[in-house]
Amino acid sequence: MVTTAKQERLRHALMSLISTEPDGTRLPTERALSEQLGVARETLRLAMRTLQEEGHIQRRQGTGTFVVAQAWVKPFALRSFSEDMRERGLKPSSRMLGASIIKADAKLAQHFKVSPGEPLHEVRRLRLADGLPMALETAYLVRSRLPGFKPKLLEKQSLYDVLARDFGIAMRSAKQQILATVVTADEAALLGVAAFSPALLVERHVLAATGELIEYGTSLYRADRYRFEVNVMRSSAEVAT
Repeated sequence: MVTTAKQERLRHALMSLISTEPDGTRLPTERALSEQLGVARETLRLAMRTLQEEGHIQRRQGTGTFVVAQAWVKPFALRSFSEDMRERGLKPSSRMLGASIIKADAKLAQHFKVSPGEPLHEVRRLRLADGLPMALETAYLVRSRLPGFKPKLLEKQSLYDVLARDFGIAMRSAKQQILATVVTADEAALLGVAAFSPALLVERHVLAATGELIEYGTSLYRADRYRFEVNVMRSSAEVAT
């Protein structure tokens, strides 16, 4: 079916409308939407049918039409949240939730191979894409390895960009582990979801090119906004067999 410029404009207007709404939001009636967008109800109905087939909305008999939130696919690759969002055509941003110097407990000391009590930077941020909350991130870095590090820079910039530019540290690899969990009431308020909503907790160990652990951190992702993609291959021996 040939899509006209008018249909494309209508689709763009509808997608702009539903992309700003959380999962489960009830949309206005067809009559209200047709008046709001300045199109005939039959034209609107055809566009809505297409969006339903694509999984963007859901029609429920007798109750209305509801938004179905789309989950962004995050491949298992070493790149920052900002890089992920820009690749998807979204504008990344951060809200600083806290930045402090703490003493490494036994677990953190073991991760970084330092003595317990070693001063660490702890940086907590709310990560957003096009203004929508996506994840809660906590990053730990050894203070002595980053003289002059300013956590405030991370309100506007990627951690990995800052490390590369200001300290000449290139990221080499990362070990990540995903756990299924639910959000607390405080986490839910920040992420804009109901308390005890499902979430994905990612624990990461990021190594610099020198092999030294440069960052240990966790990211709590909204399960309705994110899914992870892992590509696996059979070994060459198995393929040959």
